[in-house]
Amino acid sequence: MRFRGEADGGGLLLCNYLSGEPIADLEEGRPLLARTPEARLTFPNLMRAQLCAALATLKMGLDILAKEHVAVDRLLGHGGFFKTPEAGQRLMAAAAGAPVSVMETAGEGGPWGMALLAAYLVRHQPGQSLEDYLDHQVFAGQKVVTLPPRAED
Repeated sequence: MRFRGEADGGGLLLCNYLSGEPIADLEEGRPLLARTPEARLTFPNLMRAQLCAALATLKMGLDILAKEHVAVDRLLGHGGFFKTPEAGQRLMAAAAGAPVSVMETAGEGGPWGMALLAAYLVRHQPGQSLEDYLDHQVFAGQKVVTLPPRAED
């Protein structure tokens, strides 16, 4: 997949906080779209900036973990952010500096994930970890697509 938006979002800056965000040190929301007169306000650039802004808090959190010497080998993405193949996955990999994997069911999101946790509580074998349960009972045979971070993103 090739993004039509420019790598820098055409110079657009989005702040998507509708409410406070402690990790960003914001007590209240301040949704904002800002641009300089030279910025290129096109739909592809706006969408790319929107996706990147959605990852801002994740990036801040991962930067904090990196300072504490916590390495991220790979992220497994799920939810509406992954409904469109590759778009969110590529930008998340760039923000995280780590590969991001998604399964065919990636777009199902939070309620589906909560249902998986509930199923684990009632169906797992004694001593079976959640990771093992998911790998062998839920996701066995699922197609997984993993994308590494790309310098251009």
